[in-house]
Amino acid sequence: MHKSLLGSLILIPALSFAAGSAIITLEMPVGARQLGMGEAGAALADDATAMYYNPAGLAFGPLADEWRMSYPADSKKAPFFTKMTARTKGGFFSKSELWAGTANGILKFDSEQWLDYHSVTLQGNAKVKDAVRVFVGSERGLDEYSRQVKKFNNIKNADDESHVVEVKIPWNLVVKDTITAILYEDRTEKLWVGTPKGLFRFDGKGWKNYEKELGVHRVNALVSQGASIWIGTDDGLFVYRNGGFEQKGKVLPSQKINALTWSEMRKELYVAVDGAGIARLVPKKSVNDKDRWSLFNEEDGIMDLKPTALAVDSSGHIWAAHAGGLSHFTLRKWEQVKFENNNINDVSVDGKGAIWIATDKGVWRHLPDYATASGRKAELERGTAEQEGAVKSEDEWTHFHSGNGLSSNKVWTVLPQGNDVWFSTANGMEQYKDADFQLIAFYEKLLPVLNIPDLYHLYGGMTIPMNEWGTLGISVNFVSFGSTVVSGDIDADDLVAYNSSEIVGGISYGTRFPNDWGLGLSVKFFYSDLSSGGSTDEEEATTFGYAFDIGILKKNLLIDKLNFALVLANIGPSVYYVDKTIEDPIPLTWRIGLAYELLSLADYRWTIAADYNRETVYDDDKGSPEPFYIACWKSIADPEKKGTKGAETAKNSLMQGVFNVGTEFIYSNTIALRLGYLYDRTGQRQEVDFGFGFMLSDMLQFDFATIKDVGDNDGVRDGQMRFGMLFKF
Repeated sequence: MHKSLLGSLILIPALSFAAGSAIITLEMPVGARQLGMGEAGAALADDATAMYYNPAGLAFGPLADEWRMSYPADSKKAPFFTKMTARTKGGFFSKSELWAGTANGILKFDSEQWLDYHSVTLQGNAKVKDAVRVFVGSERGLDEYSRQVKKFNNIKNADDESHVVEVKIPWNLVVKDTITAILYEDRTEKLWVGTPKGLFRFDGKGWKNYEKELGVHRVNALVSQGASIWIGTDDGLFVYRNGGFEQKGKVLPSQKINALTWSEMRKELYVAVDGAGIARLVPKKSVNDKDRWSLFNEEDGIMDLKPTALAVDSSGHIWAAHAGGLSHFTLRKWEQVKFENNNINDVSVDGKGAIWIATDKGVWRHLPDYATASGRKAELERGTAEQEGAVKSEDEWTHFHSGNGLSSNKVWTVLPQGNDVWFSTANGMEQYKDADFQLIAFYEKLLPVLNIPDLYHLYGGMTIPMNEWGTLGISVNFVSFGSTVVSGDIDADDLVAYNSSEIVGGISYGTRFPNDWGLGLSVKFFYSDLSSGGSTDEEEATTFGYAFDIGILKKNLLIDKLNFALVLANIGPSVYYVDKTIEDPIPLTWRIGLAYELLSLADYRWTIAADYNRETVYDDDKGSPEPFYIACWKSIADPEKKGTKGAETAKNSLMQGVFNVGTEFIYSNTIALRLGYLYDRTGQRQEVDFGFGFMLSDMLQFDFATIKDVGDNDGVRDGQMRFGMLFKF
């Protein structure tokens, strides 16, 4: 049997994917998520499969680091978001959360959406009033609270209530005032909230008001120390331990406490005392011991006597915010960092040891030299070196402002959370989203109707964020066409098995331009082997080559959340297998896409996407493939090579492409349901795709999709199943 016939037999199952060209693996779609949406992904392009569908998606989050306006709110004169606290991931399958205090209560960010309510699932015969009773923690005013909750849930009568399973209770049902302090205590998983009228605690089910135990004080600061909660008020410093309160610091010159921070490294509490400076407390360790206080003032080196915020860094150093700058305690002495013609509003520390400073002129990120690897090594030697002037600081300072990310220069508060940073600005809540590395794996068994066990498709890839430079990606796409057993050229009884496969390796890069434009490029190298394992006397049917993809992605086209994509994929020279005079083009393809987020609510997200894929292979009069810069337009303008024009020609050209449309519905950022449709007249395919996904945590996602043939064709892909996994780290 001749090799040309062998190649035809091998490629018969693949003709439905890419007609008229070689290296069909270049056009094998990937990702169980997209394949559950009718194989539409050019304008979606928001996970690691963007390397295949549109590399321009690498320019945007969540694949790339980016700035986001998370919650718009006018805060020019006073902050709408007043305080922030975060719950870090407690385990592999948990999700991070952010709690934000506002001018009129609390909002919660569940890693995807802002929630102004707490959700309660009714059990058994429980009514709305029962859920409200637990939430408010009291019988007082219960009827009025229940009325408000029913109105919030649009429950108008008893019949409406009988159908309610999930009750949404507004956060500001109990705590309606401006939030002046907030703390999520990881050890007990409780939320502590301070207001001008006192202290509250939420245990995950209901609120506790400490008016009787603590009194009505304006709470300015909260910090945890093991099983203790320290409370700074306008009327003194208190500690909550074992269900009771004790006042501390009566010896301080002022009882107005502006801020607190606990140094776990040194087991010390630092207290910003309004009008008196910064106090340090070493709490007593036993009932027979005594608290030890010391007070730092201007003579000790702090900037002034009105510190407004405190933070402790990874080396145990203390940072205090003042109106005109920072005071830095090196554990040996106080240093000053002045900000000319500016006002400091807040200071915080991230997990990498960087200091974040919120001001009226943007945010500074300061990485002290002692927080770096080389700096830590030199820390022990710094004592004498500083005196001799032998050590020069290599501190890093980075300024973020309205010209390079923030929407407003006025920043009220700042909170690092994991690799992300949150900012309360004059325009609301903004987020610097530090993109995760994404690792994707995909598998599908091809053409199940043919029942060929070694006919399968594998894909793997990883994206690598590169800060403001964009995102880099690497990928491998592999297809096994199985084994073909044929008779030998001399003896018909001499059977020869040929293994056939193709592999494509790619490097992708995407970067962002102003006005929500993204540009992406992929460079791919491929190897196609149609006769591995055959006789050594025959020339092997193999080829090697390269191709390029170039794509653009426009976010918010004309209206918000509408994406437009345009990709020209597989730009490259033709290939040959055995005979150099017989060249085959690679599948040069135009890909156009649209995606729109129809619904974006706290618990639901609904997106639709559509792609049009048009392969543009074109031969000259001698039957040789035209180069890409001719084929990319001539195949569309004159698909029948008749030199004709008109509506009929345009229609025929349009119908030579593949139409993809799909939708995705995500509930609570946990479960995704997908539906898609694919129409390919040339490849004789009409298919409906079904898919679903599970987001087990912020880090891990599993996807599944399958095909149902709905046309009058052979339906060789009917029942084909796809499996995918996405891991973020």
